[in-house]
Amino acid sequence: MPNNKKPRVAWCARSVLLTTVSLLFPSASLQAAQSLTLLTWEEFLGEAVIERWQAETGVEIRQIYFDSGDKRDEVLAKTDHQVDVALTELISSTRFGARGLLQPLDQAALPGLRHIPQRWRDSCGPHSVPYLWGTLGIAYRSDRVERTPRSWADLLQPARANEPHIIMMEDHEDILASPLILQQRSINTADNDELKAAFELLMAQAPAVLTYEYVITSLRSQRYLDQADMALAYSGDQQVLNEVEGIDGEPWRYVVPEEGTLLWVDCLSVPTSTPNKALAYRFLEFLLRPEIAALNAAELGVATPNAAARVLLPAEVRQDPSIYPPEPVLERSQVYEPRPLQATQTRRRIISALINAHDPR
Repeated sequence: MPNNKKPRVAWCARSVLLTTVSLLFPSASLQAAQSLTLLTWEEFLGEAVIERWQAETGVEIRQIYFDSGDKRDEVLAKTDHQVDVALTELISSTRFGARGLLQPLDQAALPGLRHIPQRWRDSCGPHSVPYLWGTLGIAYRSDRVERTPRSWADLLQPARANEPHIIMMEDHEDILASPLILQQRSINTADNDELKAAFELLMAQAPAVLTYEYVITSLRSQRYLDQADMALAYSGDQQVLNEVEGIDGEPWRYVVPEEGTLLWVDCLSVPTSTPNKALAYRFLEFLLRPEIAALNAAELGVATPNAAARVLLPAEVRQDPSIYPPEPVLERSQVYEPRPLQATQTRRRIISALINAHDPR
């Protein structure tokens, strides 16, 4: 991993948290043409891209953050959320699209889709545009961890089993991926026995867990800075964590465990309820421009599905295995597939039980 060559991830001061009620339910006096509201992960749109967009269009980007897919879905399920563009993935976009809450993609209005290979377009479905992709893995403090994690067992069955030092996440999909992969199961399983075994592994890990709050959210809030040395994280998160802590030498590193991982693909969708459909599509087409997609990917340190953009990236980004994993890693990776709602509800109950057992308040 090339230290000191990583793109710097900037903090967007104009962004707000999910709990900001004024953005979720803005007043009628807000003129739609003056702003575009984006529902997304924190630190998931480059500051330089925001500046380019606003310079070209005069339209402000307002961001609403979520820190788990469940919280994102809670917003999208409401018909009065006032979101113009939402970050989704295949399961959520398929489900909300079937309910008529997301618009079917108007491909004729997005000529920039020609830069996206079919593999990635299939990974987002008919209601979404591929945005960024990456892996699920282990973020770790290289200055605190004696041995580089190599296996999911290093996270889930830690040597310091009764010492809280690990940060997990509340997301009912992604938190289950790691124990399922360690137990050589499909991340898409609906088998109750397999899900129970994954739950039991997470419960056994719980004494070593500091929190189930997303690691970026947790550390940005200045919690657990002195204790956290490993976390369930996404590729690119290590850059934000180093930015948050502001420590020389970039001690947060990222590794994909040897058993394989989740290959995630984040997509962008347009809610049916937006009054700003034309503006939303203009934003999507803007992000599909190769130079913009490359600028965004380089700043975030995350892989782009845009083939024309990838060739524009600096060599140190294209060759960074934490961003673009080697083919053997990809071959061992799994992707999510649409599943019945009942199977998703089972996963949510499992994670609710885990969280409540850890913090019954």
